[in-house]
Amino acid sequence: MSDTQELTIADLGAQGDGIAHHDGATWFVPGTLAGERVRVKPGMRDKDLQRAELNNILTPSPDRAAAPCPHFPRCGGCRLQHMSDTAYSAWKIKQLMGTLEREGLHDAPLLPPIVTAPGTRRRARLAASHGKDGVTLGFNAWRSHDIVNQNACPVLLPQLEQFIQALREALPLWLPEGGSCDVQLTALRGGIDMVLIGGPALGLAERENLAMLAERLNIAKMSWRKWDRSPIEPVAHRLPLTVTFGGTDVPFPPASFLQATQSGETALFDFTRRAVGQSAKILDLFCGLGGFGLSLPDAQQVSFIDLDGPAVTALEQVARRSPRYRVEQRNLIREPVTTQESNAFDAVVFDPPHGGAKAQAEQLAHSHVPHVVAISCDPPSFARDAAILLRGGYRLQSLQPVDQFLWSTHLELAAHFTR
Repeated sequence: MSDTQELTIADLGAQGDGIAHHDGATWFVPGTLAGERVRVKPGMRDKDLQRAELNNILTPSPDRAAAPCPHFPRCGGCRLQHMSDTAYSAWKIKQLMGTLEREGLHDAPLLPPIVTAPGTRRRARLAASHGKDGVTLGFNAWRSHDIVNQNACPVLLPQLEQFIQALREALPLWLPEGGSCDVQLTALRGGIDMVLIGGPALGLAERENLAMLAERLNIAKMSWRKWDRSPIEPVAHRLPLTVTFGGTDVPFPPASFLQATQSGETALFDFTRRAVGQSAKILDLFCGLGGFGLSLPDAQQVSFIDLDGPAVTALEQVARRSPRYRVEQRNLIREPVTTQESNAFDAVVFDPPHGGAKAQAEQLAHSHVPHVVAISCDPPSFARDAAILLRGGYRLQSLQPVDQFLWSTHLELAAHFTR
């Protein structure tokens, strides 16, 4: 095979790579668009799947746009910055419709997508590595463990973008040469919550160094955990952090889940309020910090259920202040709310993790709950769960795409089912 190859891109794949067909193989070329004639450098081949690197564009698509980030396309955070706004939204909706149709959900009542603006992402997870030339800090490169040393990011809030630059200079206070870790950041009204994952274990000296780092960067809360699922250890909790839902302040435990953008959160909450209407008794499943249930001012009673211990503890503090709220810790994947339990409510809202809530959907499908609102961060698992509800007799009234992860292949959904 020659060092380079000319191809015509036929379509885009699910991960945003251009797809071409040549030499008995399907080629995947990042950074290309349908209809483009390109020259590529062949990479790894596995049977009839061939990966390639873009050398240059011979005939550009009219949908091509200049990428706003200097790290595109190497950074793995954004895959679709080279598309015009119109083409980008159309591609995401096409992907969504294909996913729904594969589960038999044809002619879904789709609302116009809500797309968040650049510079509004309020949480991020970065990788850091301390080498002989200093700390490299940023997102991983596409399909690689290499770290892109981020000096700009057009999707993040400006305060996070600036914080990353300061953190890169300060991390050697704690992270030794040869060391690496991940950094989880959430920007809140009261300051930044930062959780370090990995890196050196915390003895007295390491704790003192991290406390100095927190003071230098004015970090509201700094915590550490050995790996993703190990307990979070507080290091420097300098300022209290809360989030506000429907006028109710909720304590923010370190690394808690929060919608990626404020505008995306508002869109999902507004959709839910319209869907449940004047429903008096609400069940909020996979509730996290309770954002959906707390944002329903007309509800007379809201029951919150989640497995996350710190989130449940935070919500219990809220529940002690109001007889309207009840909180339960429960593994809804293994022990879903039963059909009989569901029938006590006028509306159910469920916002499961990436894998969806198959067992919970099966219980709801046999219930008599008038309104069910499904929130999803994964269209394939949503389509599976939605099909279960429809087979049980529910009707899909509306489906709202919410694009909080700008220029990525990720898409969130809010759906209203009625019986």
